[in-house]
Amino acid sequence: MLTLSDSELRLDTARGPVAALRMPPPAGADRGAAVVLCAGVVGSKEDFVPILPAVAGGGYHAWAYDYQGHYAELDDESPAGHTIARHAEDLVAVLERIGAGRPVHLVGHSYGGFVARAAALARPDLLLSVTLIGAGPGMDGARHRKLLSGFDATLALQGAAVMWPVVRRLVPQREADRREFWRRRLAGMRLAFLHGALRSLTAEPDRGADLRATRVPVLIVHGHRDQRLWSAGDFAAYAERLGARLEIIPDASHSPNLEQPQRTAAALLRFFAEAERRHAERLFLDLVRPRALAEPYATYRALRERTPVLRVDLPGKAAAAVLSRHADVARLLQEPIFESPGEDPARLTPNWRDVRIIRCLYQSFGWREGTVHSELRAALAHRLVPRRAEELRECTAATAEQCLTAFGERLARDGVVNLAEALAIPFASLVTGRLLDLPDADALRLGEAARVASAAFEPFMTPRQRSAMASAGDEIIDALEVLAADREAGLLPVVRRLRPDLGEQYLGDLTLLFGAGYDSPASLVTLGARLLLSYPDEAALVRGGDDATAGRAVEEILRFEPPVQIAVRIATAPARFGDVDVEPGMAVLGLIGAANRDPAYVAEPDRFDVLRRPARASLSFGAGRHFCPGAALARMHAQVLFPRLLRRFPTLRIAGAVRYRAPGTMLRGIEDLPVALGA
Repeated sequence: MLTLSDSELRLDTARGPVAALRMPPPAGADRGAAVVLCAGVVGSKEDFVPILPAVAGGGYHAWAYDYQGHYAELDDESPAGHTIARHAEDLVAVLERIGAGRPVHLVGHSYGGFVARAAALARPDLLLSVTLIGAGPGMDGARHRKLLSGFDATLALQGAAVMWPVVRRLVPQREADRREFWRRRLAGMRLAFLHGALRSLTAEPDRGADLRATRVPVLIVHGHRDQRLWSAGDFAAYAERLGARLEIIPDASHSPNLEQPQRTAAALLRFFAEAERRHAERLFLDLVRPRALAEPYATYRALRERTPVLRVDLPGKAAAAVLSRHADVARLLQEPIFESPGEDPARLTPNWRDVRIIRCLYQSFGWREGTVHSELRAALAHRLVPRRAEELRECTAATAEQCLTAFGERLARDGVVNLAEALAIPFASLVTGRLLDLPDADALRLGEAARVASAAFEPFMTPRQRSAMASAGDEIIDALEVLAADREAGLLPVVRRLRPDLGEQYLGDLTLLFGAGYDSPASLVTLGARLLLSYPDEAALVRGGDDATAGRAVEEILRFEPPVQIAVRIATAPARFGDVDVEPGMAVLGLIGAANRDPAYVAEPDRFDVLRRPARASLSFGAGRHFCPGAALARMHAQVLFPRLLRRFPTLRIAGAVRYRAPGTMLRGIEDLPVALGA
């Protein structure tokens, strides 16, 4: 089959229309990425017809296009208008149109390889990979100039028909339709394009070092008989300079996509999969850098769509599997073969004993299994059931009013106020402290310390962050040890009865109890307030709604911006997610922030909708045996606070740049949310 008539279309780009062929992936096989194929100097989109079905069958949106102006008369057309640089600009417009904000795989054949290389140098951000078929290093040397100049002169004398012998070699005589197509093609070819392209090639240097510097994965493909422009050694040396993969296609020459389409497509698909894995690994490692993350969700989406199960080697840590689909993360949280890291801390954090708060928390009930976990969790959960949360609603409302009054006074006095410092931290500290029967002053002091110590389980920290975390951790542990010694009310005596030795496990339980009770609610306030102030129509629904509306709004905030972004487990038996095998002892990271926005979980997942009613609760409080025992209480706290905040301050607005927690990989929150009252 020569053409895909049902798939031919006009593709409008920022630089004008181009003719294109498109073949989508089969239903259920979509990898969420496109492949753009760019033809050679005498080629066309039809050059890729033999490989389009295989590329699409591999799960890709396969596109082949013709250069803008390639076969159409242009005003004042001249060879000067047809250069590698000009066609690379056209190609960038095609990539922007087809990618629609997402990077694509780019394949260029022959002259198209040089165009693809120029586009990659100009806009590496648009690419997952680049493949150069039959395109080697530069052509500005004396031998190549002589060859190209001779071809240019022959074209001037004989026209495009000079290419007919090449076509006859590539297209077997039995394929009469293809030969007829090429006769028509050569007859209609614009000589200005050919002359311009050839002359542009004579000035094209070896830009391998520049291409390598882009860090875009590169594949070099050539037929084993392709020796006229570059030798096999030239191709191999070029690939080595680029750090590229090299594929030599047997029984092919300059156009393996036409001569050996199945082998060529197989080579492309292997390379695309590896390039996507490398791209996903870079995306994930960028996520876990010890810095503030303003917008991780686009990265989550890219991981979920292209590499939903990623095996990654964390620097200085063991290999891990990273999961981003809702079904996979839910399975991780519920299956008993995946245990909490406290059973074998060294698997995740080799130096876990070096910092006191990390050492204590790893021994706490929340990070352990068996009776160490279940007995204390059950005792706490019995006192934190939804009925008990409702009994505390009146007390929580009084605390909210107290905090909102102080917040209003700060607004009136200062104009612009950090909502995190002026409302979220006091509210979360006080409601947690009163649950534990702590004096308010101590609860507020511990809340400030917990704001810093929450970095304890971040995978990476700067030395300064680590030092601050350790100091704040010592402050919390020392204070809670003293305060818990004589408490007879609240939850602390429950811990004391089940940990009579009062050792590090006991201290870890106390620290976790306050930290978990404070941190997620404080982050929920800042993240939720930012969302509601950013979406005034949704805020109006909460402001004017009833308790049920507030409840749905809190669930949507938790889904859309979960305070806990990643859950970590250690496999105790072999398992498999997607095409990745998980060995016993391997860490598995479930990206809750990605799972909550999986289209397989909710429709339009990136739309914030406070009236949304998902069929199942989000994974923001976990699932299975480690489901947060204080979930009902945390929900109630937010349901009480948000409507009151919006009703008391209907003109409240964000008044500056929002600064997120750093590091903020595991636990997401806002450090600075400047707000002010509007007119």
